[in-house]
Amino acid sequence: MKLAPYPEYKDAGVSWVGNIPAHWPEKRAKYYFKEIDDRSQTGDEEMLSVSHITGVTPRSQKNVTMFKAESNVGQKRCQPGDLIINTMWAWMSALGVSNHAGIVSPAYGVYRPRSNQDYDYYYLDSLLRIGGYRSEYICRSTGIRSSRLRLYPDKFLSMPVVCPPQEEQQTIARFLKAQDRLFRKFIRNKRRFIELLKEQKQNVINQAVTRGLNPNVKLKPSGVEWIGDIPEHWDARRLRTLAAVRASGVDKNANVDEVPVLLCNYVDVYKNDRITAAIDFKG
Repeated sequence: MKLAPYPEYKDAGVSWVGNIPAHWPEKRAKYYFKEIDDRSQTGDEEMLSVSHITGVTPRSQKNVTMFKAESNVGQKRCQPGDLIINTMWAWMSALGVSNHAGIVSPAYGVYRPRSNQDYDYYYLDSLLRIGGYRSEYICRSTGIRSSRLRLYPDKFLSMPVVCPPQEEQQTIARFLKAQDRLFRKFIRNKRRFIELLKEQKQNVINQAVTRGLNPNVKLKPSGVEWIGDIPEHWDARRLRTLAAVRASGVDKNANVDEVPVLLCNYVDVYKNDRITAAIDFKG
């Protein structure tokens, strides 16, 4: 779908975002959001998870294997419409607008819109997870390397954020939802097509290794039910008539008629991730 351009554009305060429609206001996030630090007294609320892929979702919907605290008392409470940012993974856009009431880790940032008239939740969730804002999160995060970066509240709240008229946001949200449905349908169809191709590939392999490449060859029963017919001039023989199984171990004692090799403990290989000259080899 080709979208009609706006009549006039301006530079966004976030350079990575590029140009935005001239009538869209842009202010620091602190004008639109306030930090919330409301702690759970019981820990009975639903635990929510924040991901760069799925946004904010109930942890019960995921196969979470990480360590779970003995008590959820003291976790941060949030409500639908709150923006949740995983402080430690904001550089990967691990954030989202929650559709659920629940609790999140105390290490996360919970930001509540100052006005319900400012943002459509779906639009906001989509906006703050685009690549341009992700680059800004990286620039505003503190840490010596990516795995240690942290986006603290003061840095996020000082960041410029665009805020189109809500009517336009809702129109954009409807468009994105419609496109999302189309993409999901396309992906499902592609996956089914891929499965059919895999099945066809396996059929070609089965045909080649049990019937050969000549489609006109005369066939005979193989005598093996799951193999079926085979070319008339092929033999079906037991594997033991073609190969012998020899079991042997590793003898650390060198014999005269053998080529010497170096041996090492598998634990050393595991610890070092690879075989290096620093490993204690045995001659």
